[in-house]
Amino acid sequence: MPDSAQICDRTSGVPLLGAPHLAGLRRHLRALLDEESEEANERALLVVDTLASLACRHAHAPFTVRLRHTEGSSLRAEIRELRCRTLPGHAALRLPLHILDRLARTWCVDLQEHHGVLTAEVDLAG
Repeated sequence: MPDSAQICDRTSGVPLLGAPHLAGLRRHLRALLDEESEEANERALLVVDTLASLACRHAHAPFTVRLRHTEGSSLRAEIRELRCRTLPGHAALRLPLHILDRLARTWCVDLQEHHGVLTAEVDLAG
């Protein structure tokens, strides 16, 4: 793990108007993680894409995917203020979450009535 003098945080936000804009998010993420290993890059891409796809499927657009990248350490993705179409525990919401279980260090779906937050953090170090 890099020492504190080497750690560099980069934060960005990518607006999504729906599923057709996922390709732009993927391009942004690949550029953001350009210096990371191929394995870490693929893991982060799968986690962020799963999170954003959940938002596209279960919430009303537009929303913003916020990314915080700590070089060589972690990537955190967060989607806040989602206006959800489905309630927690909806069977369709459960299907892709095994990807998050396996690849994310932590993740959370926090739904209150019809508003929600999706977050996930990916370990880029290993």
